[in-house]
Amino acid sequence: MTALSLSNTVNVETISYTNADEAHRLMTTALSRFMTLLESLHADDWSKPTACTAWNVHDMLAHQAGGYASGTSYKEMIRQYTSKPKPGQLPEDAINDLQVGERADKTPAELIAELKQVGEIAAYNWAYGFNAIKWIATPHPVGGFMPIRHLMWVIHSRDTWMHRLDVCRATNRPFEQTREHDGRIMELVVLDTAKKLNKKLNGQAITLSLTGMAGGTWQIGKGEPAAEMEMDALDFNIFVSGRFSYEEGMKRANISGDTALVKNAFKDFLILY
Repeated sequence: MTALSLSNTVNVETISYTNADEAHRLMTTALSRFMTLLESLHADDWSKPTACTAWNVHDMLAHQAGGYASGTSYKEMIRQYTSKPKPGQLPEDAINDLQVGERADKTPAELIAELKQVGEIAAYNWAYGFNAIKWIATPHPVGGFMPIRHLMWVIHSRDTWMHRLDVCRATNRPFEQTREHDGRIMELVVLDTAKKLNKKLNGQAITLSLTGMAGGTWQIGKGEPAAEMEMDALDFNIFVSGRFSYEEGMKRANISGDTALVKNAFKDFLILY
């Protein structure tokens, strides 16, 4: 292996899952940092395009305000989540369209005020509430078969974290990171990545080395790794969320060993954000 010593490699199977208290901390920290970023933006930032090509920065804020509003009550969750998809559209895209469309005429100040109002309520409910449905498992076209708890405990904070990165890149702002928060978000991303990769590695193993403050080195699969992929941790999230094309992702990765194994494993690869 070329990037990092194997002594620093962590077996992905040792990554612990989250719990309600940690999920609440991750969500409130992700939301707080997102709010700080939003309040630093200038008037000309709101119309800037983002890596989510259908949205500008204003649309992204509208999506977040709507998303957190869905966590304020069962009634609002059901209202949003029963949005009917267009032909060929994913269910969450129909929900996103509703969230953004209902807020298209709101000013950034109004959207920030809404997010402040609903954010802490939703974060608490997602962590500790909605127990009537939290353990129900449902199929998802990207995330696979998973309990609703995973959406509430992992994906919601990841979504806010990722959209903060989107806005930072769109507006040329620094992306605030700490090892405790961003490193843990990254661990949970790697855990979901491994679940999907294991099905594509044909019983082999790889080392995933992600650089930067949130990064680390993990073995995915059993036995001696046949290859290593090294990549910037933030770029990796942009890639596996579908914001980079496969070609762009591979261009940004440094692959050694069995390159075909890695390239085939990451082809048509997405995890849920």
